[in-house]
Amino acid sequence: MSHSVRQPLRVCFVVSYFHPFASGAERQALAQALELVRRGHLVHVVTRSVPGYPIDEEDYQGIFIHRCVHTSDRGPLFALSFVSGVIRALRRLRGHVDVIHTHQALWEAVATGLARSLLPEIPTLVQPASSGYYGEADELRRTRGSALLRRIILRNTGLAAISAEIEGQWLELGVPKCRIARMASGVDAGHFHSGASPLEAHLLPRPRVIFTGRLHPQKNLPLLLEAWQEVTRQVSANLILVGRGSDRETLGRLAIQLGIIDRVQFVGPVADPADHLRAADVFVLPSVAEGMSNSLLEAMATALPCVVSGIGGNSDLVTDHETGRLVADATPQAWTSTLLELLRNPEEARRLGTGARRRIDEQFSLAAVVDRYLDLYQAMVDGRWPA
Repeated sequence: MSHSVRQPLRVCFVVSYFHPFASGAERQALAQALELVRRGHLVHVVTRSVPGYPIDEEDYQGIFIHRCVHTSDRGPLFALSFVSGVIRALRRLRGHVDVIHTHQALWEAVATGLARSLLPEIPTLVQPASSGYYGEADELRRTRGSALLRRIILRNTGLAAISAEIEGQWLELGVPKCRIARMASGVDAGHFHSGASPLEAHLLPRPRVIFTGRLHPQKNLPLLLEAWQEVTRQVSANLILVGRGSDRETLGRLAIQLGIIDRVQFVGPVADPADHLRAADVFVLPSVAEGMSNSLLEAMATALPCVVSGIGGNSDLVTDHETGRLVADATPQAWTSTLLELLRNPEEARRLGTGARRRIDEQFSLAAVVDRYLDLYQAMVDGRWPA
């Protein structure tokens, strides 16, 4: 598809949480929404209500946020309350939106699938956030009533797959290939770039290996700490962990048990990781599942050599020995070996970082990704996709 949007589009994002509550899907939705608004398009966001925030019509930098989905925390009532709340919000927006785009694909996709019968004139695009055990396809299979929920989700107009693995999982669930668009996440390549950082004096000395993201079981950080124990025996390097999450205390205890607490720095959450990335020498991501990691995109844009698990999502971005290193074996020994290779060979690390930045400029800048989504939205509105 060529970039052929003829007039401003009115786009509605559906996402469980939205700014300032941020994990991967929410961060990507915010970035894309801001870029759409910058280009003159109108963006509504339907999301869950949060105490202390306006319920409706909050204008955030031109994005109209509707925090009007009130949910129950009581088991199955959560799904019912979330789905019904999204449908009510979409009915109120009828006549004010041209296309609906979910940035997650379980209950968001169930809601928009049901809404199709009430709002048949508005096309709906479902975008799963992740693959593997923590992805929506596997979560759907584990959910009671999955056969019915799958049929409802299939009522949506189409699906955006941000990785080959996500595409494969949803093909298995019955989404026709003609209704799947291979898309991508994007990164602000102007904001994330290499250069000096003001944080040098606030971090453990170089060389530094950095992780940014949630401290969550999906990220497989205990494996990284076990590998780091051997790395510290062979080179003088420090590990910087940036982020918050449920694994924070467990990881701290493990670092103490392994005798590496003086070589690991827990920075905590930061609003913007750009300066931390510029203060690092290698980026690491040992996760067991990803869609298309914002953290990895940001590190690649910063021209860092990236050492990542060889899983779907990561392998869509990193080509081994060209734009980073893929670690196929989920063993501490494999991670130790790969990290030591780069820490001992700064010239090779710089070569991989340069290749990573080139990949971002060519395919994954936010501007290029939003171009692709605009083409897809327009094709959906015109009835040209799915064919």
